[in-house]
Amino acid sequence: MLKRDLYYERIPTKSLREDVRYLGNILGKVIKQQEGIKFFRLVEDIRRLSKANTANINKKKSYKKLSNKIKNLSPVNLFKLTRAFTHFMNFINITESIDGARKLNEYENKKQIDTNKNIFIEEIFEGFFKNRKISK
Repeated sequence: MLKRDLYYERIPTKSLREDVRYLGNILGKVIKQQEGIKFFRLVEDIRRLSKANTANINKKKSYKKLSNKIKNLSPVNLFKLTRAFTHFMNFINITESIDGARKLNEYENKKQIDTNKNIFIEEIFEGFFKNRKISK
């Protein structure tokens, strides 16, 4: 991952964010492979609109765009979209558990500093998505 600035290195949730981003990228690759680029773009559009809606709580325009986009989906695509976001939310829960264990380990072993904190999650998920279908 590219370093953004000096402040980013001091963010307490940096490892958690990197783990979530790592798994999100893997999920994106799986969606592209199994459902195609068109569906991947749909998922990304919904994700971006959701983030815009969260950031602009008082603005109804972003909410309208998001709700219209979802309302116009076919039942099959709505099902696939729901599954994609469900998988992503499960990955967030997994990374939070791993991050909690990592922090506990760091606390209990202050003298031992692990230079590659993401190796555990990478080992778990590197082969996890091979030959898996998210839409079935």
